Amino acid sequence: MAGKLISVFLFIFANYLMADVVYEKLDEKDYADRQYVTVTINNSIEEGDYEKLNDVLNEINHNNYRLKEDSIYLNSSGGLIEEAKNMGHLIRKHHHATKINKDDNCESACIFLLVSGSCRMALGGVGLHRSRTDYNFEDITEIDEHYRDRSDDYFLKDMGTDQALIDAIKNLPNWDMRYLTDMTKFKAGLFSTSERESQYWQEVVSRKIAAPKQFLLSNLTDRSFEIYDSVTWYDKWIRDIDPAFVMPTCSEQMFLDQLEQYPNGTDKWDEKFQYYHSYSGYQLANDEGEIDTYYKNEVPLLNDVSHFWTITYFKKGVKEITYKEVTTVAKPTEWSSDEAILISLGGRRVERNVTVPNTGLITNGWTVDPKIDPTGPMTVKIYIDDELIKEFNYEVISRKDFEKKVKN
Repeated sequence: MAGKLISVFLFIFANYLMADVVYEKLDEKDYADRQYVTVTINNSIEEGDYEKLNDVLNEINHNNYRLKEDSIYLNSSGGLIEEAKNMGHLIRKHHHATKINKDDNCESACIFLLVSGSCRMALGGVGLHRSRTDYNFEDITEIDEHYRDRSDDYFLKDMGTDQALIDAIKNLPNWDMRYLTDMTKFKAGLFSTSERESQYWQEVVSRKIAAPKQFLLSNLTDRSFEIYDSVTWYDKWIRDIDPAFVMPTCSEQMFLDQLEQYPNGTDKWDEKFQYYHSYSGYQLANDEGEIDTYYKNEVPLLNDVSHFWTITYFKKGVKEITYKEVTTVAKPTEWSSDEAILISLGGRRVERNVTVPNTGLITNGWTVDPKIDPTGPMTVKIYIDDELIKEFNYEVISRKDFEKKVKN
């Protein structure tokens, strides 16, 4: 097999305005001497905003900057749903909070950004309606298939979104826009951390300050009572502030304020490689010479076919990452790669160490050769820092078996 390294290059953005992703470096630092920055997603979510946000978050990650209020600010009228969901995955992958400031709005597809926050703080307006499409359906069956594919629901559930909020999005007509009350936001968890992310931050901070999780939660409870009691009669009756909806900040709910109050420990649990999503398959050149991608674990043993795997991840504070890829096939074969390789098991297994830019994903694969490579099971194991991150399992099939499957 021949090696096929898939490289991803990154253009790092400095301090300037980028379409609807606004990135600014501030002239102030936190207790750990980290520079504060702000990221704001404004206006309509358009194609390319995912890449802009990815580049910005990678720069913040590489340089150990800190988001002001540990939050990405939202002031968006919505836009492309798939772009918004991809951006949402980025936000969750980096465990950042999301915030709508009091005079701002998050409408339509922006909800996919809001719920992706490790903590959500919706002080401004949250406008909802169900999605719409300009696609012309062939018949009623195609409409049924379209609405059975609830990929939006899967995303929202994956982000720990309250079912009542999911139902509200589906039930509000797409020609209208309705805004959530503070009570609805409260019930939907839009003033707090999600359950999973709260547990994540408890794990991170309790280890760093060498304190039990109950200590963190007790301090947060005390802070919540303190905030509630601080709301005066003037706030209630003149400024119309309901103390029931005055919550600790996202930094406090993620316990990051407690890192400033207590000596830091040495635990680096939060800086380890973090597996997020993965996928695999093969690529095949079609009759027009274009490359088609198939997300299947059966790889046809044909000319110009490459299997691939991809893992999305992040690792804090580093610009490069080295992973070990160990590939094992059913019978001995020949291997060639631009990287140094270690062959074992008489030619059945090959190992290579690859260093790539820390862009948020790693991806690689091998090109198969029908003259020398065997059919049968093939496994690929990916290690980082000597820890097995993911095992991919494939089945290499003959041309005859592949053609049968195509006909069927």
